[in-house]
Amino acid sequence: MNLHRFLSTIWPADRHLELLSGNERQRVAFLLSPIFAVFTIITAIYSIITPWIYSTPAIPLIASAIMIIVFATGAWLVQRGAIYVASGLVCSVIWLIVTFIVFFTGGLQSSVLLNYVIVILLAGVGFGWRGIISAVLASGTAISAILFLTITNRLPTTTPLLESPLAYAVTMLVILLLAGTILSVADIQLVTAIKATRAKNIERERAEQQLRQALLAARAGAWEWDAVNRTIRWSPENYPLLGMNPDQDRLNFRTWIERVHPDDRQALQEAIDRAIHGRQEFAVEFRVIWPDGSIHWLRGIGQPLVQPDGSVQGMYGLQIDITAQKAIEIELARSELYYRTLVEDLPALVCRFRADGTLTFVNDLYCQTFQRSRDELIGFNFYELIPPEQRERVAADIALLSREQPTIEHEHEVIHPDGSIGWQRWVNRLLFDEYGEPFEYQAVGMDITVRKRAEIEREHLLRELTARNSELEQFTYTVSHDLKSPLITIKGFAGYIERDLAAGRLERIPADIQRIKVAADRMYQLLEDLLNLSRAGRQLNQPSRIGLGLLISEAAAAVSGRLAERNVYLHLPPNLPEIYGDRTRLREVFQNLIDNAAKFMGDQPNPQIWIEARRADLPGFVLVSVRDNGIGIEPRYLQRVFGLFERLNAQVDGTGIGLALARRIVEAHGGKIWVESEGLGKGTTFYLTLPEPPRHEERVQGLIE
Repeated sequence: MNLHRFLSTIWPADRHLELLSGNERQRVAFLLSPIFAVFTIITAIYSIITPWIYSTPAIPLIASAIMIIVFATGAWLVQRGAIYVASGLVCSVIWLIVTFIVFFTGGLQSSVLLNYVIVILLAGVGFGWRGIISAVLASGTAISAILFLTITNRLPTTTPLLESPLAYAVTMLVILLLAGTILSVADIQLVTAIKATRAKNIERERAEQQLRQALLAARAGAWEWDAVNRTIRWSPENYPLLGMNPDQDRLNFRTWIERVHPDDRQALQEAIDRAIHGRQEFAVEFRVIWPDGSIHWLRGIGQPLVQPDGSVQGMYGLQIDITAQKAIEIELARSELYYRTLVEDLPALVCRFRADGTLTFVNDLYCQTFQRSRDELIGFNFYELIPPEQRERVAADIALLSREQPTIEHEHEVIHPDGSIGWQRWVNRLLFDEYGEPFEYQAVGMDITVRKRAEIEREHLLRELTARNSELEQFTYTVSHDLKSPLITIKGFAGYIERDLAAGRLERIPADIQRIKVAADRMYQLLEDLLNLSRAGRQLNQPSRIGLGLLISEAAAAVSGRLAERNVYLHLPPNLPEIYGDRTRLREVFQNLIDNAAKFMGDQPNPQIWIEARRADLPGFVLVSVRDNGIGIEPRYLQRVFGLFERLNAQVDGTGIGLALARRIVEAHGGKIWVESEGLGKGTTFYLTLPEPPRHEERVQGLIE
């Protein structure tokens, strides 16, 4: 245990000499382990029989004991990986013991001298040819020294160790067994090594054959440049890559560089220089010209062999035929150029995008439409160009695309750079890769803002025409009924007057004349309202700035009799904004609204009307409200109040034209009018939007239009 600890201290397992490679150490250990084991057994047997063959067995027994310890220690060191230490220890101890015994037991006449052969053989196993030379020199030195001492009679006078033929024979047998063990183990190892070498050669040939087949399949050739000897080795697969015949042509650097296209030689040389001087990977694509004049593309790749001192020992690599790949790349580039040219020349918006809406391609018209550069749009999400309320619908349409339905058409609004809203029509297509998997979307669109606005205007005109036709029907009915009714009254009472005059009943004539006058007044009012309604839709006076508060005061003054009659209080706040339009027509609007509110107060004990105004949500307009606490309107009648000749309460006087007239005047100013009520007894509120005064006088007429 102490010896083990001592040896572990002076020579740990990880400190053995690194002069041998891993495989070489395994081979030497494989040789030394059985040799030391057999040596230990033979030496042990020899030590057992020593007392029977020697009369003075002390020296052989001591030597045997030392050798057994040395062989066991050597075996332990071999297991620890300390091959050189084990070999050196065993050889040194044997040499010392042999030299000692020879010196004191007969000199050069001692048969123990043959043990130097064991030392030389062991040194050869452990250290190779260097060990053999060292052992021969050491043994020769010892023999020379003993020879010198023998000649000069300086050797000590001792009794020869081998006193009998039996001792001599046993000693020689042991020496032969030890030498035979070394030679047998070495022979076995040699045969094993030869078999392993043959197997490796076969495996290497198989690997080389597979490599050649792989190179042929890949149309590639291997090469190796030796910087020391300034030579290049080329595999046979390089010849067809250059249009050369291996049986007729010789491939070297000169013939190789001659095949390279003149325009590519400089770039090729620069790539080689970068790899050598920069100690980096060699990679370059270049053209070669075959003897028949055809041009082929090669890709050269390689890796420099850099020594620990930084010098380049050489470089190895491949050159691969990429002519077919280059042809595909060139064709793809042409197709891409053709596609881009076609897309750019199309009078349509073209884009490509991923499933999340990220743009991957846009054409020039797309950039022009949204006034952004291509770099700004690539990577941008096109959903941000769509109003938020329409994004979900557009995404749902695109999500419908599949193999069964690869295209879909839809229209949606877009946000222009100036914030205005436009319309676009798109045809979206789902694109598939070479494996049939969807990977991208392509869309072709066009701006349909003008068409869409025309459609909206057309729908507006159709609705207006429908309303006009409805009013015309009402007008026809009025002419045939409401206008005829006063005429019938007039005609009837005129007949009464005629009969009363004939009968002399003059006292009844004033009453009949009064009834004729009332019918004529009603007919006049009806005709006046119809005339105002007709003019409101066809012409307006020159627009001007109007103080809303003053305008409403004038309208209230015009119906002051009605307000006083119903005891209605009008709330008119100060500092009302200005509006812009036809003063006369707008006064009629508020006059009708205030008069209408006063008429429909019902039995309200505290009738009131509130006027309010603020800036409308629609830019350039003012929102005005006229609210009362009158009888209110049932929700089902809210859409009828602006109808021509609509009178929801026949007990209240009027022609049913006032609110229709108000709506036509407001719409002629570009505004809107509507009514809200929570029901009977909850009051009514009329809302209307009217234009603000323009900021620039030249826009006056445009606002009115």
